[in-house]
Amino acid sequence: MAVCAAVKTALRRQIQNLEKLRQRRLHSTKINGAKPTESAQQQGPITPPAKILPPPLWTRLGPLTRAAQAYGRAHHKRPKTTQLLTSLFIFLCGDISAQTISGEDHDFGRTARALFIGGSSSLPSYFWVVYLSNNFNFASRALSITARVVVNQIVFAPLFNIYFFGTQALLSGASTAEIWERLVKTVPRSVLNSAKLWPAVMTINFAFVPLPFRSMFTLRSNMATPFLRTRHSLSSAFRPLARNSAPRINHAIPRRPASTASSSSSSSSSSGGGSSAKTIAISAALGSSAILLYYYGTDTRASFHKYLVPRAIRVLFPDAEDAHHAGTAALKALYSVGLHPRERVQDVDTTGAKPLSVNVFGVELSNPIGISAGLDKDAEIPDPLFALGAGVVEVGGITPLPQEGNPKPRVFRVVSTDGLINRYGLNSKGADAVAAHLRERLRTFARSIGLTEKEMLDGEAAVPVGSLKDGRLLCVQIAKNKKTDEKDVEAVKKDYVTCVNRLAPYADVLVVNVSSPNTPGLRDLQATGPLTALLSAVVEEAQKTKRKVKPRVMVKVSPDEDDDSQMEGVVQAVWMSGVDGVIVGNTTKKRTGLVPEGVRLTSQEQKNIMEDGGYSGPALFSQTLDLIGRYRKMLDSYSLTTEGLDNAFGKNQKVIFATGGITNGEQALKVLNAGASVAMVYTGMVYGGSGTITRLKNEMREKLAIEDKKQ
Repeated sequence: MAVCAAVKTALRRQIQNLEKLRQRRLHSTKINGAKPTESAQQQGPITPPAKILPPPLWTRLGPLTRAAQAYGRAHHKRPKTTQLLTSLFIFLCGDISAQTISGEDHDFGRTARALFIGGSSSLPSYFWVVYLSNNFNFASRALSITARVVVNQIVFAPLFNIYFFGTQALLSGASTAEIWERLVKTVPRSVLNSAKLWPAVMTINFAFVPLPFRSMFTLRSNMATPFLRTRHSLSSAFRPLARNSAPRINHAIPRRPASTASSSSSSSSSSGGGSSAKTIAISAALGSSAILLYYYGTDTRASFHKYLVPRAIRVLFPDAEDAHHAGTAALKALYSVGLHPRERVQDVDTTGAKPLSVNVFGVELSNPIGISAGLDKDAEIPDPLFALGAGVVEVGGITPLPQEGNPKPRVFRVVSTDGLINRYGLNSKGADAVAAHLRERLRTFARSIGLTEKEMLDGEAAVPVGSLKDGRLLCVQIAKNKKTDEKDVEAVKKDYVTCVNRLAPYADVLVVNVSSPNTPGLRDLQATGPLTALLSAVVEEAQKTKRKVKPRVMVKVSPDEDDDSQMEGVVQAVWMSGVDGVIVGNTTKKRTGLVPEGVRLTSQEQKNIMEDGGYSGPALFSQTLDLIGRYRKMLDSYSLTTEGLDNAFGKNQKVIFATGGITNGEQALKVLNAGASVAMVYTGMVYGGSGTITRLKNEMREKLAIEDKKQ
């Protein structure tokens, strides 16, 4: 009995202890704000959905998914170490690929330099991506991504390219001057090239790629990293495209009652509809803005081409030659992607007439405005220049062999007078390189219209062979090499004949340059005897060109040889040699009368204007106009006294192109009325921007319309 009493007492105490423990747990649950769970019988059984959808494809990539998850975990634990190792691996693969493609022996020094650059830039690049990811968060996701892309292109692209090329040059043992020269040559072009790809890469980066993978995706965007996207990021990205998708089961969270689930589903549906509508509205607005921006930004009539771009270039590139190269590279890059400025106003009026058309060498030019040689020295951008509206584009000057030209600096601005001083010294890639480029241009055009190169040269395309455009002409300027002795007439003739042989098949007009002030002794060739011999050799070689329509030949003369006797010698050489025309003139060595009254030059401009070289700018216009009238009169009145030559060369009127100081439509009309067939601009485009040609033609049409009303 005693034992039974003891057992009962023990059991009673155990039950009391268990009851106290239950009460404490219940009290603790109430304090934490949680409600006791209902029993399974009260909840009822969970009804599974009628159909369970399989998980998305990107979560079923097997090793790739597991590799991505492992990389994400490593990045989460040790982000800096992971980022460093990733950068080293990517730069190593990139260097090996580049050296393999080049076909040269492997350079371990280059690999070491690549690894140093990749390793030292890995963490700054990572911190920059993190900074962009955590900032520029606006209400609109599209606006946030756009802001990040723009900031990245403006800030990171130039800095990274400066560091990349500068460090490579430094590690290669280059001097400070050589490093600076390399940066000047490579950074502007690399920044422009990066604009073709990086904005798209960064847009995808911030739209879809999780943070641990963003730096890796940026470095090697063309590799397999787009597949390394987590389920959450892709699910978020594609959610707007999923309609009526059944919810996935999450066993870790209890189901809500039916009424709550129903209302939540309905709320989500309505929220999703609103979100989709908002996304569509934002997309439509951004698309419309992009289209409007494209049409405005690529139209030569846009005012920023005149007032903003030239000034911005002068600020960004204090050295005028750097600005020249940057402008050429920009036009070339923009043309390659269809974003170049172009003239959208046709040279045809409402009645179908062409008020500005002019017949030159049997070709009905759409307009008489041309672009002088010097802007496109190596025929890299003739098509972008034609797109600006010019009827004639002159490329060059081109020498038989490549030459560097004069030492730098060699181009100087005189902004107060809209003038330039240059002493380039005919820097050129050489006739063979330019001919190869022009030939490939011709072949590409021929393939686009289903013709062969021979058929193009035979005139079956019904467009000029040089310009490849109806109503346009391409002039190719040729010159002698600096090292060729100007006193050796035969050597000089050989230089020019070599250029003709290489370039004549791809030119509508060959321009013989004997007037550059920056090549020693070149202007001495304007004497009647040497000039006649030289031009005769060029004309003879041009007639041997293997194509149906032979290229015409013109000679470019100096504005400084303006005595009647000197001009008469040029005219005689033109008629005796059979040259088709004259381009009047070129830059001047004179320094008197270049600064208009009331204009004050800065100290730097005063220094620049006294630099050696040829001056070009508005101050030359009065001299150009005077020379045009005098050359026109001499060429028309000249008669050959040598018996038998009259019939040989005939009495066809020689063509004159005018260049020098032309900056507006009124001046263009004046030189045309004085006897020129084409008015050419050079410095006017440097200060007036890519809309200069369109502006000149509009001013000419307005002037002609006023004169027609007066009559």
